[in-house]
Amino acid sequence: MRFYSYAAAAALGAAILMTPAMPAFAAEQAPAAATQAAPVQVTLPYTYTSQQYGYTIQCPQKPVGVIPASALYEDKKGEVLIFDNDGYNIKYAWVVLTDAFDNKNVPDLNKLKESEAEKLLSGIMGSNGYEGIMLVNLNAKNKAIYAVTAKEVEIDEDGDGKVDGVAKADTQMAVAFFRTEKGNRYGVELIDNPDLRASSLAAFQKGITTLKDVDSKQLANSKDKKANTKSSKKDKKSKK
Repeated sequence: MRFYSYAAAAALGAAILMTPAMPAFAAEQAPAAATQAAPVQVTLPYTYTSQQYGYTIQCPQKPVGVIPASALYEDKKGEVLIFDNDGYNIKYAWVVLTDAFDNKNVPDLNKLKESEAEKLLSGIMGSNGYEGIMLVNLNAKNKAIYAVTAKEVEIDEDGDGKVDGVAKADTQMAVAFFRTEKGNRYGVELIDNPDLRASSLAAFQKGITTLKDVDSKQLANSKDKKANTKSSKKDKKSKK
């Protein structure tokens, strides 16, 4: 049984994801104090390009390592962009999952009516143990499901429909699910251990708005640039 965890319900304020032109629907709202917190200034100077999965995303720094998502989730496809680690212990990372949800079970988020959105979010929240969930705007044309995970989850251990205990998780995460313009289904997760920081959460919220599909020509150009950079460095060394 898999549990996510998340300690700060304040993340559901998610103000930087909102655009005035489109409303956000929530299964559970954040505390009022959460939306009043001063915004964290975010810069995402590094562009990560995935040659394998064909996307780019702006990052707070260049990843110190990139590993397959299957290293964390046996049945998942995608990549883990690691920004900080202590040996095999991942301290700060973004998990970018491809084909992250069933196309049939999640309708076009941009066409949902308010009642439909609330029903969808309520169902997702109930089946995943999230502490809060919202439909937010990545931009004026595209919506995403944004959720925070519960630190404690009530569980039915014997399947009789009654709560028998509480599962407590050690880690904290925020998650987002959305489709790109090409219809690709992405899920992005924030890992920040041991405690979720406001700065990493703000970077994550802004980062998911920058994820884009790239075509084969762009990927080829990206490879050429890397190859040219490496060859120029070798030339400089040989001249010395």
